[in-house]
Amino acid sequence: MTEAFVAAYGNDHGDTACAQLSSDTRQALESQEGKSCRRAVTDLQIDAGAVVSVEVSVTNAKVDLRTGESVFLSKQSEGWRISALGCRPQGGKPADRPFDCELEA
Repeated sequence: MTEAFVAAYGNDHGDTACAQLSSDTRQALESQEGKSCRRAVTDLQIDAGAVVSVEVSVTNAKVDLRTGESVFLSKQSEGWRISALGCRPQGGKPADRPFDCELEA
């Protein structure tokens, strides 16, 4: 899922990248940017990179990328979909560090 999104994003394949997003995340992007997902997704400012680790907790997952960013996924009726991306931890103690994300539902 994350690797498919990263590849599509890197190659400006908006339709393929959008297919990896949850419906709520697609709607948030379209609302935030005022254009279709396929056009807006390639304008996001994210540091896409290789997957270095994955943590799964029942219906949610966090994927860490080599660039230091994280991607969050949630299990939907159609399978795993991206619910937030371009996320970087803010300062503070590790347990208290919320993430600041480029896009989230």
